[in-house]
Amino acid sequence: MQNEVLLRTISALVLGVLVLALTFIGGVSFRVLAVAIMLLLFYEWFLIVAKKHLSGIDWLVGGVTMLATAVSIMTNLPLIAILCCMAGAIVLTVQRRIEGHDLYAPLGVLYAGFFGVAFTALRGSEPGGWMVIIIVFAVIWATDILAYFGGRSIGGPKLAPKISPKKTWSGFLSGLAGGVVCGIVAGWLLGTPEFVLLAFLCGALSIVGQIGDLFESGLKRHFGVKDSSALIPGHGGVMDRVDSLVFAVIAAYLLSMAWPGLDLARIG
Repeated sequence: MQNEVLLRTISALVLGVLVLALTFIGGVSFRVLAVAIMLLLFYEWFLIVAKKHLSGIDWLVGGVTMLATAVSIMTNLPLIAILCCMAGAIVLTVQRRIEGHDLYAPLGVLYAGFFGVAFTALRGSEPGGWMVIIIVFAVIWATDILAYFGGRSIGGPKLAPKISPKKTWSGFLSGLAGGVVCGIVAGWLLGTPEFVLLAFLCGALSIVGQIGDLFESGLKRHFGVKDSSALIPGHGGVMDRVDSLVFAVIAAYLLSMAWPGLDLARIG
């Protein structure tokens, strides 16, 4: 047990330092990070849904779609990247429907691709793009940690027993409180003047992040999978580590697009 905890801690520290460094550097280095996470999300998603049925055509269409999306992201063409994702998802939807199968494959393309686009776009909002990402990290990481320890120490009624039997309302509220506090502290350290708005956004991102966690838990339970992969020592797969972050990043990006008066870079 101690060895497992040590392995998880070392893996988390190494990955955390690497991600923070690339986030601060930005530019091509950060786009490489975003594309790498996107491709791994796609790969792990398809591994999970392949437990029931996934043809070679599905893998081919999905793979080509992700490669086209990756090239668009690396060349800083977010609109083209979004169109690539949508086109690939449509082709997969038609293909799957013709064969009489479910639509988890096209959903996976959108899940991975939209994250890659949103992650890159948020970081690219200079001069405060890196600060926005840091605040999102602070909210999600604090939410995950506090939800885990709050749920274990307090216990109580289950949050969604049919989706994730171990999650409790106490864990949800602990994670929400921790995410808001840590997000505000991160914003204060970065010099944001908008504390009230920042608190609201941190709360929203924490809730959305926990929904993302439940979403991935439901997906794995549906397909009878414990971990998305064994890529990260002691942690499972990439999806297992960034499930909350995926939803939070996409939500933050959509919010910035739908609310023109909201300057996320200024808040960050």
